[in-house]
Amino acid sequence: MDIGALSMGMSNASLSSAVSLAVTKLQMNSNDQIAAGLTEMMGEMAVDPNVGSKLDVQA
Repeated sequence: MDIGALSMGMSNASLSSAVSLAVTKLQMNSNDQIAAGLTEMMGEMAVDPNVGSKLDVQA
């Protein structure tokens, strides 16, 4: 294998790795934003302590 082909192969592998890392970082940032939104939404929910304390069952 000549040096040029080897260099091109290594460059392509490096580019592929860099793109994969960038996509992973974007996904992680997206997950962080979703988690923050869910946490905020849960904090704003009105919770009634009397709801769900008793269960009426009839057969």
